[in-house]
Amino acid sequence: MHKGLILLMILLLSVMLVVSCGRKGKDISEMGAEEAPAAEEAVSDADDMAEMAAMPGADAGELWNFITETSPYTEWSYWPDYEGYQPGKSPHGAILRVFVDEHGMANIADDMKSSMDNGVVIVKENFMPDTTLAALTVMYKVEGFNPEVGDWFWAKYSPDGTVAASGTPAGCIGCHGGVASNDYLFTGNVGGDVEEEHEHDDDEKYED
Repeated sequence: MHKGLILLMILLLSVMLVVSCGRKGKDISEMGAEEAPAAEEAVSDADDMAEMAAMPGADAGELWNFITETSPYTEWSYWPDYEGYQPGKSPHGAILRVFVDEHGMANIADDMKSSMDNGVVIVKENFMPDTTLAALTVMYKVEGFNPEVGDWFWAKYSPDGTVAASGTPAGCIGCHGGVASNDYLFTGNVGGDVEEEHEHDDDEKYED
């Protein structure tokens, strides 16, 4: 009788121990599932920081290397609804192609965005009527570079990468200032109404 009672107590203790361990295991499993999104967000944030650290500074040479070697712009997407060769106007050439990096594409997809984020790069190929590439003109958003004009860094290159103009060219700012409400962009609709891209009366003034 005494031995039977002892065995019964041992059995009950064993059952309680198994149930307790099962509950703890479940709690740990659930906690891991709850913490997984936070861990994923941390990894994503780290990736974003590393990506931004790899971006060029407000420097035409660094920017050229970025768009031709680090992240070749020809592998980016065309600006939505502006795919392939498009008719152009002075001062950007008779024919154009406009590419935008993944950051810019994400901004375009976000209807709530009123301006492009820092790090966005837009490349415009400027062609002659016979489709000979005449120049590349680039807009690159650099935090704190020039807040008065949306922090855009402008650059114009010959096809071999020779810098024709960079930084804050008066011609670029004078022209794009007309669409400041659209984050200085003629193509698409970012933050306001966009007037049709216009031809300048004085091409030499805007040759940059």
